[in-house]
Amino acid sequence: ELPKDWAVILTNAPLFSQKTSVLDNLISLGNDDPGDSNANGFGAEHQNGSGEGSNARSRRKMSFVLGTDTFVRIINPKYYGSSRENMLAALEDMKKMGVHFIVGGRLEQGTENRLKFVNGKEEVKSLPSKVQEMFTLLTEDEFRLDISSTELRKQAEQKQ
Repeated sequence: ELPKDWAVILTNAPLFSQKTSVLDNLISLGNDDPGDSNANGFGAEHQNGSGEGSNARSRRKMSFVLGTDTFVRIINPKYYGSSRENMLAALEDMKKMGVHFIVGGRLEQGTENRLKFVNGKEEVKSLPSKVQEMFTLLTEDEFRLDISSTELRKQAEQKQ
């Protein structure tokens, strides 16, 4: 059975911070009752007593499941005018909206032609602790699915 509070959104917003703003605005539409998590059908989850203000936005949590490659792009200053400060400000804005990321890892070529599992653990260490809290990094024991989008595209092309 699927959870009651969930949503799928398609957007052409180029940056993840813009995608979260679109979703935040959709969730906020028509939701005048911050205690009613089903008021708008967009999956707003309200948490009590967050300590970050009294409005519904500060108590809601939006969780995104993504892969390591997307995670690395989200924290890459290149996408924020090549500014680490802009990247951190965008992440802090997302955190204020209640954004949380669950990151699944993947195998990559390591040293001596050995594959190693990466999940963003090294990259997240470079972030301030208040931003690190936004990310749950799944270990190889918690989640591993050896699938490559490049390989899937190649297989689809071969079938055509």
